[in-house]
Amino acid sequence: MKFASFFVLFANAFSAGMMFLASVFISRYGGQELFGFFSVVLGLIITATPVATFGMDAAIVRFLPKYRQEGRKNLVSGMQRFVLLFSGFLSILGGAILCGILIYIRDYSWWIGLSAGICLPLSVGLAVMQSAIRADANVSRAVASEAIARPFAFGTILLLLQFALTEKLTLLSIIGAYAAALFFANMTCLWLVIKGRHINWQGHFNIGMKEIRHWLQLGWNVLFSNLSIALLNQSPVILAGMLLSAFDAGELGAVMRLAMLVAFALTAVNSVITPFLSKAMAAGNNKELQSLVTRATAFSMAVALPVCTVFYVFAPFLLSVFGDAYQGAVSYLRMMLIAYIIHAAAGPGISLLNMTGIHRAATKIVAVWAVVTLVGLFVAMQQYGLGGGVTVASLSIAGYPVMLAILCRKTLGIDPTLMSVRNLF
Repeated sequence: MKFASFFVLFANAFSAGMMFLASVFISRYGGQELFGFFSVVLGLIITATPVATFGMDAAIVRFLPKYRQEGRKNLVSGMQRFVLLFSGFLSILGGAILCGILIYIRDYSWWIGLSAGICLPLSVGLAVMQSAIRADANVSRAVASEAIARPFAFGTILLLLQFALTEKLTLLSIIGAYAAALFFANMTCLWLVIKGRHINWQGHFNIGMKEIRHWLQLGWNVLFSNLSIALLNQSPVILAGMLLSAFDAGELGAVMRLAMLVAFALTAVNSVITPFLSKAMAAGNNKELQSLVTRATAFSMAVALPVCTVFYVFAPFLLSVFGDAYQGAVSYLRMMLIAYIIHAAAGPGISLLNMTGIHRAATKIVAVWAVVTLVGLFVAMQQYGLGGGVTVASLSIAGYPVMLAILCRKTLGIDPTLMSVRNLF
């Protein structure tokens, strides 16, 4: 697990760094308004992805280790292919709806809507194949396509567009570049799946409605949980673009991009521990569950705390990298940094709850929190502008992981927060 943790940390650091550089590149060469438009469209794609997967990517990681332990090979093969078909259909339908929203509601061109719509099936396919790999406890291989191949391809295509092909960035070229990067990541992941035989394409396809209902039940709860978390992370930028201006969306996008770097270690750890949590839960080993989340939180904070400190001190310089127009957002960035360090200190509560069967209660908390946040953002941005929106977003990002940590303690008797690290000494 140590090698996987370090590799996933490196991969997520690479992904966060490359996407940060891509954001700076777009803002510098395309302008703050273009960066704002792209941030809104990207936020819509990221938010729509958990809806199109219907939580089936989490169901794979939850049930496949259990089926393998029980020797139910027909369900292993059947579930993998069912999820691919089911999510594929939903993602194509969702891509068409997203395309229509961008064209008829947001007044983007047909080509922009089509490019964004294509991104959704590609994102879903990547998520499902990654989960199939992760269910085999091969987490280091699972992140390679999304965290390394995708940002590398996106950055390379942007450089080619600016300096060799069109010599000018447009919203269409940027979204098209992102779609091409997702396609490259899918091909990379498919190659890894075939090479590692993570999906049994030839196995006996024998599943009943009982199993499908069981998967969909988990998926339904995970869908709302993942959608709510996506909204909590992406809605500030999306609403800023809708209620304020593309300029404000660009400014908030830069703030969020920098602040989220603090929590990238927690994202990496969540990718690593989910299959191990599932195995420990199947074995009924609560002591191992506590050990896993404690080490995960300690690892996350060991990275997040120094990153947050450096970013807080050098906030004016970091924002100046995006352009001189971003200097007014220093206080916003510092506010978001504090929120994300609290977020990281609360630990991987959502992964623990999803993998231990407490997903319904977690979904209710996160869904209600997301609705309250959306209402708060709408009112705050209308009344107090961008500053009000950042305040609400900061309270939201810091608050819901704490609520989930309390739920973990009450239902499982497991403490995922930084306070549990004292047990390591």
